Amino acid sequence: MCVILICPETVRPKPEVLYACHEANPHGAGVAWREGGRVRWQKNLSTDELITLLKKLEGEVVIHFRWASVGGVDARLCHPFPVTPKASVSLSGMAESVLFHNGTWSGYVDALMRLEQHRKEPLPTSPMSDTRAAALVVHTTGPEALHKLPGRWVWMNAQETRLYGAWEEWRGMQVSNTHFVPRLRAAQARRHHAKTTDHRALSQSCLFAC
Repeated sequence: MCVILICPETVRPKPEVLYACHEANPHGAGVAWREGGRVRWQKNLSTDELITLLKKLEGEVVIHFRWASVGGVDARLCHPFPVTPKASVSLSGMAESVLFHNGTWSGYVDALMRLEQHRKEPLPTSPMSDTRAAALVVHTTGPEALHKLPGRWVWMNAQETRLYGAWEEWRGMQVSNTHFVPRLRAAQARRHHAKTTDHRALSQSCLFAC
């Protein structure tokens, strides 16, 4: 189960949230933002790299943490994918629009076979995933095709961000799920316990010193 965070211009997730998302979805992070009238993306980022990058970005950003399913663990299959004729697997770039996904689409192979019949050029080769396949389909049919696909999707271009599927609002963001929250709470509890233990130890040392 991946997770996607839609972050408005005035909202950025705290580092502890990003670490919890990574712990729950450890197979690579990606982010997209608007720049120069297009959408720029970077992916296969570590959490520390993502934190550093987010400090520099203005405007809305979309963040994805991947749990590898279709296609396995492969940096090139981190999200997002550009919605282009080849749906490039480059780790960074710019495009008119990009696509993120949380979920699994089992029918992507059949969809690619049908798509190939209408293309003038061959489909790109491996690595392939259901989300990369969806980017190829959306390039041909438009993003409204996502209404018919399972899971939660984000289509982002220079003007708007469209969400498909069921989303939740959490701390001023739209999130595709909150499965990371128990890990966040566990980390907070560990820090609280450590602070309490340190405070007691300090109090006892002061008592004996006096």
